[in-house]
Amino acid sequence: MVTKAIAGSARAAATFIVATFLVYSSIVGALIYQGFNAAQDRAESSVTSAAKAVKINTGWIVETAKQALRQMDFALGPDVEPDSPTTLTSIRASLQGLPSSAKAYIVSADGRTLYTTDPDAPNIDVRDREYFTGPAAGQQFFTSSLLTSRIDSSPIFTFSRRLERESVFIGVAIISFDAALLGDLLESLDLGPGSTLAILRRDGMLVARHPPVDGPLDLAQHVLFKDHLPNSDAGNYIVESPVDGEKRLLGYQTVPETELVTIASVGYIQTMDRFWRRVRVFLAIVIPTIFALAVCAFWIVSLLRRDAQKNEKLEAAFKTNTMLFREIHHRVKNNMQAMQALVGMQKLSPEVKTNFKLRLAAMATVHEHMYNYDKYAALDAPAFIGSVTENIFKAHGTPARLNLDVDQISISHDQATSLAMLINEVVTNSLKYAVLGSTDAEIRISLKLLTDGKAELTIADNGPGFEPDKCHSGMGTKIIKGMVMQLHGSHTYDFKAGTSFSLKFPVG
Repeated sequence: MVTKAIAGSARAAATFIVATFLVYSSIVGALIYQGFNAAQDRAESSVTSAAKAVKINTGWIVETAKQALRQMDFALGPDVEPDSPTTLTSIRASLQGLPSSAKAYIVSADGRTLYTTDPDAPNIDVRDREYFTGPAAGQQFFTSSLLTSRIDSSPIFTFSRRLERESVFIGVAIISFDAALLGDLLESLDLGPGSTLAILRRDGMLVARHPPVDGPLDLAQHVLFKDHLPNSDAGNYIVESPVDGEKRLLGYQTVPETELVTIASVGYIQTMDRFWRRVRVFLAIVIPTIFALAVCAFWIVSLLRRDAQKNEKLEAAFKTNTMLFREIHHRVKNNMQAMQALVGMQKLSPEVKTNFKLRLAAMATVHEHMYNYDKYAALDAPAFIGSVTENIFKAHGTPARLNLDVDQISISHDQATSLAMLINEVVTNSLKYAVLGSTDAEIRISLKLLTDGKAELTIADNGPGFEPDKCHSGMGTKIIKGMVMQLHGSHTYDFKAGTSFSLKFPVG
């Protein structure tokens, strides 16, 4: 049973280790999963905020450009005199508040540059440019796509306004911006490596981007314009960039009252790399800890299994010893019975023969109980005392009644033989001297557990009793006194109503 319990404990420990590992792994996996989602949420929040910042700046640029273009139109006056000092002063005043990199132009309907804030600008015919053809075709305000400057080859984008007098087209007012202005904004947002900012028109044409690209770019077939913008004016998603093929997390916002869309993106791999670096540091601590716990756990399991093997050997040895004990007690009982037979063959008086046989039977009863019930350390008092008294009554053939009242007490094997011999002598004396021949004769035997770790044995009869002074030198009396000493007890007699023998002795 012990081996099975230990083996069961080993299995339970192994199951617990596996379950703990699975639970621990699940917790770690859940933490990594939550951390991954949190990192992605932070990145989404970051690009959303950046796209809003670009939207605000773009809205300011558009509104500033519109006001400046209106004021330039107004400054030209009804007669359009760009060389007039008053006109020049008014035009310069209208350009206040524009970024320093912004340049203003006024181009006549025949392509001549009437005014410019760029002193190094050559007189280039721009009638082929969309920022001229758009207003010339009737658009009041026009936003160009990304252009390459014909002056210094830098990437630029422009806003232009149709100029007309008395409903006749007379030219275009233009303000150009360096696309690099998004670079300053990107640096201030600190989105990290691989990040970009961009402005696009709703028709898919790129207006400005940082880092810059070479020339115009048409994104009308991109997922942003095909799937996202038709459903929402703002949002974010993961996509491979059509410019450099890099995977990015992109946030977009539409600029109110314009045909522009602003974009902010961060490198998805670079962003998540920061998270995975933290995961690697975390796992560098967790994995050795799990490994150490697993080693300790398996070491404990191996100890339990080793104990189980030892206990199996102990159980086998215990079974062998039990078998040997049973054999010994069986042989002792048989020897006692053989001795009883030998006594019966001797030429002795019947009384002597009976006394010898009963004494041997009392001792044999102890060994018989140990053999039959495998009770080698202690015997159950009720069954044990019942067997002893049954043999005595059978041997005497008395009609007396036997009344047993025995508590469930365990009698040690050291006490069992002494107690059996004592009961045999006292009961025999009652049967011998009480002259219990009547039909109402009775012997009462009780064994009660006291509160001080002792037990009290009482053997009483309802006969006339006997005088102990006349029997003090008998063998039975000597055996009683000897057994009382072996039991480390004390005894008394009471003759008030028959004969009552009382013995108090320690148990346990």
